[in-house]
Amino acid sequence: MTETVTPLSKTVSQIVRSRTCGCRDFYIAKITQNDATGYVAGTPVKLARAIKAKVDEKWTSEKIYSDDGTEEVINSYEGTEVELEVNALAPQDRQILFGQLYENGFLIKTADDKAPEVAVGWRERKLNGKYDFKWLYAGKFAEGISEEASTKEGKLSPTTKSIKGSFYERSLDNAYEISVDESNLVKENTKAAEAIKSWFSKVQEKNDAAA
Repeated sequence: MTETVTPLSKTVSQIVRSRTCGCRDFYIAKITQNDATGYVAGTPVKLARAIKAKVDEKWTSEKIYSDDGTEEVINSYEGTEVELEVNALAPQDRQILFGQLYENGFLIKTADDKAPEVAVGWRERKLNGKYDFKWLYAGKFAEGISEEASTKEGKLSPTTKSIKGSFYERSLDNAYEISVDESNLVKENTKAAEAIKSWFSKVQEKNDAAA
C-alpha cells in the first residue's frame, strides 16, 4: 500500500507579509447619502501630496461573568481616528474638508462651519513594491487643522499641514473600511484585482469592480 502525499502548495495559499514603507494618493469623496436605505459617495478628488497617515482604530471589550468565571467577551467598534499630514492645503481643499466658504477668491471661516461627511482613500507602499489600497467609508474632519509658520532663518524651512478626523461605520451595513492588499491577491480574486486598477475612480464596494 502506497501513501499519497499532497504537496503543501495545493492546499495552503502563501501568505505575504511585507512592511509598509510609503504612503501616497490621498483622495476625498463627499457623501450624499448615508442611511439605512443606501450609501452614495460622489466622485473622489485628489487631496494635497501625502506625507503621512496615522490611523487609530478603536475597540472596547467588556467581559460578562457567570458561575465565577468569564461567560463571554463583547467587543464593540468605537470608531477610527485619522490624522493626515500633507504638504499644503488650497482653499478649495478647505472647502471640501471643513465646509468653509470659498467664493470670489476669498476663504471665509465662521464658527458655524460644519465639516461635511466624506470618505477618504489612499494607498500604502510595501517593501516588496506592492500596495495596500484603502477606503474609509464615512467620517468628518471636524477636528480641524494643525499648522504653523516660521520666519526664514538663513535657509528655507518648509512646513506641513495636519488634518484630524473621526470616522465610523456607515448606516447601510455597519461597514467602515474596505481595503485590498495587492501582495496577497490570488488568481481567483479577479474583482479585487480589477478594482485596484482604478481604485480612486470611486469609493469601492466588494461586489462591484471598478469601471
